[in-house]
Amino acid sequence: MAGTGTKTRLLLYGAYGYTGRLTAELAAAKKLDVVLGGRNKVALAGLADRLGLPKRVVDLNDPRQLSEALKDIACVAHMAGPFAITSAPMLGACLATQTNYIDITGEIEVFEAMWSRKEEIRQAGITAVPGAGFDVVPTDCVAAYVAGKLERPVSLVIALRGLERASQGTLRTAIRQISKPVLCRRAGAIVAVADRSPRWIDFGSGDEPCVPISWGDVATAFHSTCVGNITVYFRRTKLLRSADILGKLLGPLLRSRIGQRGLGAIVRSLPEGPSQAERVCHRSTIWAEAMDSLGSSSKASLSTPDPYDFTANSALEIAARITSLPVPLGLVTPSQAFGPDFVLSLPGCFRTDIPACSLASSRT
Repeated sequence: MAGTGTKTRLLLYGAYGYTGRLTAELAAAKKLDVVLGGRNKVALAGLADRLGLPKRVVDLNDPRQLSEALKDIACVAHMAGPFAITSAPMLGACLATQTNYIDITGEIEVFEAMWSRKEEIRQAGITAVPGAGFDVVPTDCVAAYVAGKLERPVSLVIALRGLERASQGTLRTAIRQISKPVLCRRAGAIVAVADRSPRWIDFGSGDEPCVPISWGDVATAFHSTCVGNITVYFRRTKLLRSADILGKLLGPLLRSRIGQRGLGAIVRSLPEGPSQAERVCHRSTIWAEAMDSLGSSSKASLSTPDPYDFTANSALEIAARITSLPVPLGLVTPSQAFGPDFVLSLPGCFRTDIPACSLASSRT
């Protein structure tokens, strides 16, 4: 077992958060060898008792305690955000104990920080897959798929529809991004988007306006595809439009400690996340286009279940595959680890090739 000797257990850290709880419930239903982890003793105990799973109370700020908790763990599924704060200490403990690591981040700065430690991860003899949930498994797999159909792709555009519902954790991460520049990749470098006008994209039911956003693939798709020009779009919603206006008008205030606390208080008053009934009837669509220097393109769309249910399934599947690898892979994206078709092995995911004659409009 790569980087883990004879260890088989999975530590699900941040298990009592919204996404962590969905993952823990799925792991219990599958009767997996899972230990629930987190720093909140009461919340952890309640979930562990309900699911009949073992628990470990551990604080990320205590390296010795954290390393001790990982001694018999084959892989950590890290689900306690914001990952810009929490990923470094957990990865450090995994390096020290030769424990495989996955997380569900979508934060560009976290991916970039992770890739700056690529050699450390290799030398530790482990496999690390950041972005093992909806951020960025489906987008990474479809991006690698369309790019792989061209000999030398030079640009990649990814668009997403169906992300209107968010958990408190997702919103807390989004708050940290308010008023920051929207990022893309140009000539291999991550830079601010120069043109934020909408692009019209057909997800399957006619052209819809989409706006550029800072999505994890700006960082990860570069490593998966070697394409140096990457832009990601969301279908424009009232929420996105309002957030953009607020960011422009109240940027300094929203960046301040008072502003962040105020937004945090608002988030805590909202529902923890989509209900089961909402998730069951909700789907998301990813559209991707790769293009070469001669103008030839390759396009496909991917339909997935609700992002939170997708993440629970994806994280557990990736963790299981990692712990059975014959040799460690080091730091990899999901498609690098398991190929562009990995996403099709997950429940309810369907990919469709888009013929070259079905061109998405780029009018503004």
